[in-house]
Amino acid sequence: MKNKFILLECGDDVICLEKDTFKVSKLRELVIREIVSKWRQEICTYKTKINNDLVGSLFSSISARDEFIPFSEIKLNAVKDCQVLKIDGNGWQKGKLEILIFIYPNSHKPNNVCFEFYPDEPIKIE
Repeated sequence: MKNKFILLECGDDVICLEKDTFKVSKLRELVIREIVSKWRQEICTYKTKINNDLVGSLFSSISARDEFIPFSEIKLNAVKDCQVLKIDGNGWQKGKLEILIFIYPNSHKPNNVCFEFYPDEPIKIE
C-alpha cells in the first residue's frame, strides 16, 4: 500500500466492500460489536475468570521464564479491497481499507477502531 492514506473519521462517509455497503459509523459499530461478541463467546467457552469487559486483560502481560513483560497496546489489523464515497469528495474511489483495532490492556485509555483508506489513484491536493 502507498504511504498516503485518508483517515475515515466522518461517520457519514460510505465504504463499499465486496458484498455490502456501510456508513463509516455503522461499520465501526459492527466491528466493535463483533470483537466484543467473539471475545465474550470465547470467555464463556473456556469458562475462564477473565473480566470480559476488558478485552485485552488476557494479554496485559506475558512471562518469559523470570521476565515479566507488560503490554501497553495490542494492535490488530486487516486489509480489504473497497471503494469509498466521501461526502465532501469526488465520487467513488477504489483502493484498500485498512482496519486497525487498538486494545490498551494496562490503561484507562478507551479501545479504538480506525479506518485508513489507501486509494489506488494518488490523492488530489487542492
